[in-house]
Amino acid sequence: MNKGTLLLMLIGALFSCTKDNAKSPKTIDMRINHYQDTGIGEGLYLTMLVQTGDAIGTDKWTKMYGGIEGFDYKPGYIYDLSVEVENIDNPPPDGSSTKTTLKKVRSMEEVNNDTSFDISLKINGQNFVTNTAGYSLLNQIDIDCNNLCNALNTKLMEQDMVIGTFQHVNENSIKLIDIK
Repeated sequence: MNKGTLLLMLIGALFSCTKDNAKSPKTIDMRINHYQDTGIGEGLYLTMLVQTGDAIGTDKWTKMYGGIEGFDYKPGYIYDLSVEVENIDNPPPDGSSTKTTLKKVRSMEEVNNDTSFDISLKINGQNFVTNTAGYSLLNQIDIDCNNLCNALNTKLMEQDMVIGTFQHVNENSIKLIDIK
């Protein structure tokens, strides 16, 4: 075997190892916020807010459009998880390029019901508030608009961007306390 062939085999082996390592699942720590925000993709979504790496414990949250296999999210709790993240070859259009699977729930801390948080109710003209049988976020989370129902309707009709400040009521319901 000549030196050129040996060098090509060595380079090929290095690239194949690098490619395999890039596809191999990685276990990471992840924090999940106590409420979901809204987002736009191929449609309108409720998204989990997550932190990973150095962002854990900061005020920087990222929207996660895909779910976590094996994880049963309940609003009102901040979760610290250990998850496995695996790259997906040829993800669907506007789909996640990774698959995330729960390995372990490391902690689950309930937040006080008087903790307030902001959710985008309308982004660039896209309205996330539905009003079929009462107000809700995408027919998934009930909104108690309190004494702000008329103001909410007006802002949703007149503004392209609307943010609501909320508090938890229970697992499937939030209370509107302010509108921006």
